[in-house]
Amino acid sequence: MHKLGVITTLLGLILSAAGLIVGFWEMFDGSEDAIAWISLVPLGFVGLLLGVTLTQLSDKR
Repeated sequence: MHKLGVITTLLGLILSAAGLIVGFWEMFDGSEDAIAWISLVPLGFVGLLLGVTLTQLSDKR
């Protein structure tokens, strides 16, 4: 469960960072795809929350 938490945390971090960076880049460029990229940020936060929770609740023996 600890390994799943670490992987989920990293995926959440990557989703949030990609959504922010690419989303704002597309928004300043005037593209219609900016909404799709920025909508990845809340999913990334959910992944971060789930990953940290799984990591903290796991037995680290």
